Amino acid sequence: MLYTTKKTEGYAEIMPIYEYKCDECEHKIEVRQGFYDEPCVTCPACGKDALRKLFSTFTPIYKGPGFHTTESRGITGRKRKPNIKVGLKADLPQEEQERMS
Repeated sequence: MLYTTKKTEGYAEIMPIYEYKCDECEHKIEVRQGFYDEPCVTCPACGKDALRKLFSTFTPIYKGPGFHTTESRGITGRKRKPNIKVGLKADLPQEEQERMS
């Protein structure tokens, strides 16, 4: 299901596009319908009442701050806290202590 904008009477209305497939002749159609419209049942190609609604997958695209995909890449412009390790220097292995000195 996709969405399209239908302009009526000076305002924009978002209308979903539904996909249908005929079980008899395998004909596929796309219909722009409102959420509360009755589903299509009659195939325009063969005339039989064998249409069924198809369900499609989609990949959302997250834009803007607050989403993991944008936050993890650091594209929102926010300053990140550096990775700070808390503890005593004496707790580290000898090589790490020497490297920090």
